[in-house]
Amino acid sequence: LFIIPGIIKGYSYAMTPYILKDKFAAGQTDIGATEAITESRHLMDGHKMDLFVLDLSFIGWGLLGIITCGVGFIWITPYYRQTKTNFYHSLVANN
Repeated sequence: LFIIPGIIKGYSYAMTPYILKDKFAAGQTDIGATEAITESRHLMDGHKMDLFVLDLSFIGWGLLGIITCGVGFIWITPYYRQTKTNFYHSLVANN
């Protein structure tokens, strides 16, 4: 019963690590997890489906990594993380 709302909340909080890293790099070391989570929720308003579709686009790559007994993940994981980072940067640039 709570699986779908949990997934939605997970997508709301998905940008929290990127926000924390950006704030820390900018010199704001006093930002807490709660503030970063709140900022992530505001940043992801209206964009959760975009991130979901982005994640769906990597299903084929994940299957390819499994077929190669995990060797493919050497290239797939950095590609996925960079794509998600670019998604975050596009969100920040548009807000």
